[in-house]
Amino acid sequence: MQIKKSIAILYLLPFLLHAQFDKDSLTYTTKNYSNKYFGNSFDKLLNTYNFTAQLRQSISTDNLFFGINENFFSTINKTNDVNIKDEQYLKLFGEYGLSEKFKLGLLLNSNYYSDDRTLAINKVSILNTSLYTKIQPANYITITPFGGISDNNQIGEKDNGFIYGTEAAINDYDFGDFEISSLLKYQNEDISPRKNTFRYLNLDILNNIENDFRNTLSAFFTNQRKDFYFTADQSVTDEFGVSNNLQSRLETNYFIQEKFSYIPSSSSLTFNIEGRAAWRDIERNTRYISLASPASSAFDTKIKEFRLEFVSYADYKTDDLLFSFRFSFSEREEKHQPRKIDGLSNIIYNEREVIELQKNNNSKLANISLSGNYNFTKSDRLLFSFFHRKLIYDTPSELNFDDRDELLTISRLMYERIFNPYFKAFINIEGSINNTIYIFAERSANNNIKRILKLSAGGSFTTKKLITTNSGEVSANYTVFDFEQLNPTYRSYSFRQFVFRDSTTYHLTGNAKLFLTGYIKLSEQGDFKWDNFTNKPVRYLSEKYAEPKIFYRLLGLNFGIGLRYFILTTYNIKQGTEKEIFSEYRSIGPVIEVENVLSEKLQLRFYGWYEFINTENNSGREMANFNIKLLYGF
Repeated sequence: MQIKKSIAILYLLPFLLHAQFDKDSLTYTTKNYSNKYFGNSFDKLLNTYNFTAQLRQSISTDNLFFGINENFFSTINKTNDVNIKDEQYLKLFGEYGLSEKFKLGLLLNSNYYSDDRTLAINKVSILNTSLYTKIQPANYITITPFGGISDNNQIGEKDNGFIYGTEAAINDYDFGDFEISSLLKYQNEDISPRKNTFRYLNLDILNNIENDFRNTLSAFFTNQRKDFYFTADQSVTDEFGVSNNLQSRLETNYFIQEKFSYIPSSSSLTFNIEGRAAWRDIERNTRYISLASPASSAFDTKIKEFRLEFVSYADYKTDDLLFSFRFSFSEREEKHQPRKIDGLSNIIYNEREVIELQKNNNSKLANISLSGNYNFTKSDRLLFSFFHRKLIYDTPSELNFDDRDELLTISRLMYERIFNPYFKAFINIEGSINNTIYIFAERSANNNIKRILKLSAGGSFTTKKLITTNSGEVSANYTVFDFEQLNPTYRSYSFRQFVFRDSTTYHLTGNAKLFLTGYIKLSEQGDFKWDNFTNKPVRYLSEKYAEPKIFYRLLGLNFGIGLRYFILTTYNIKQGTEKEIFSEYRSIGPVIEVENVLSEKLQLRFYGWYEFINTENNSGREMANFNIKLLYGF
């Protein structure tokens, strides 16, 4: 009987469906509109203006469902020229249930992109309208055929045609000892001379071996073709009489994966093991290629990628201890190949082939990490983490000298203590070492070791009227090049920094409070010699920021007014000791913050400041910056 079930699963494999892949998975489902949200914001910072509006809403009755999903983004940059970029994504969804097993629906999908800069693709609009029927022959099976019309406009080229296909899903189908979930999507968009297609199949087969053990076998396949216009070369225009060329991009991804899990109900230890083999193929095809001017011809390419991945992770948890272990290893191979062009000289093709072959590469990557925390007492806790990565990157081409080995190690240890109900503190130390070694002499001047060490401490003090949080941090970065004596362009350097941060709130009355936030950051950069650990400072930066405000709450309105102060001063250091001001940026001005809870669902927030700016040459200027945000919680 068990053998018959296994044979049946293999036979049904191409037809089993599951919605696990988020992007481009099920389109005709009410779940896309379940999380209701409305919000918009407007930001003005320096010479950039950003406007955002987002709406996700739905209305449902016993038989009728209507949903809308709208996202709009607009950016204006004012420099020497004014640049405007707009993006809009709109979905209108309606569904009517004739019965529990049969539903009819309509979907309108509109996408718009516009950028007034001179780009390869700076204006696109897509409008799709489709009708669908949703059939549910069983509780765990849903089949949704659909069809409609599509209208596209891309850099002045207007195309329209039909869009059609089907979606189907099986959710948690109990097949004896197995639980099957899967998803299928098949879609064609015929907008001659363009043709866009999408094929998607995902499958999970879960087998609960025992109460604590489970095994999941997964398979995935996706194939997508996208046709798009781009401005044609003059030789293509002269030969074929077209102003815009047409290019197809075809990408295929597929993998098989197996996951083994041990999740006991009576043990503190859990672990998982996963293995995956994955393939990806990318092919680019250009419709019009001129042989009259080979240098400007578009050479199409093919990319083939193969990945083999293994992941293992385990967790151990008790009342006082949490310990996690992760290990992963992957091998990846990538090959590039130009597509032959009929009638083009083999000499030109061979030159292009040499260029593409230089991009071929293969790599091995291993990661291991440990993390956890241990509670000594109710007041004392120790947190720790360790991460190590090794990368081996090879290029088969004799003309590519990017072969390298990389080692990265990061570790951290932090101690936290709660002294009493009012005061708690921490001390933290962390460090990292990053070593990059190029194999060939042509790139070996880039060989370097980067060592970073950081020490920080801080705490928070909380009473009925006063809440204050402070922290201090010192860090040092020592980057050493192996062969700096042979190449003066690469010089070992050090970067040291001290930072103090403060955030304090003091409640003056029941409705009034004083709030202060700010930091001081002092940085020093210098030439460094690791052998004798000596440093010669060459540059120094002083950065100070403070923002004190007074808040008052009245009738749901929280109004704050204060001052924003920021100064950045850079110094050149002569002879390693004498500081000389190189530049100074000083900004000071009033700041206003208003937050109004209009109702339990509606919130309005305004934050802005007007700054008077002075630089080292005393050239004063003024600028307004603000943010407005409106949120509605359904």
